[in-house]
Amino acid sequence: MRSAAGCGGTVKDGQIEIQGDQREVVARILTEAGFRPVMAGG
Repeated sequence: MRSAAGCGGTVKDGQIEIQGDQREVVARILTEAGFRPVMAGG
């Protein structure tokens, strides 16, 4: 995901937290992998 979206992130309390402005790209990757992404923050 880091190479596809060009962003960093971490896993915290069982959730994946992504840093950067590639929300749509990351959401698409997670959806295709069978996850249900939830957007938070600004």
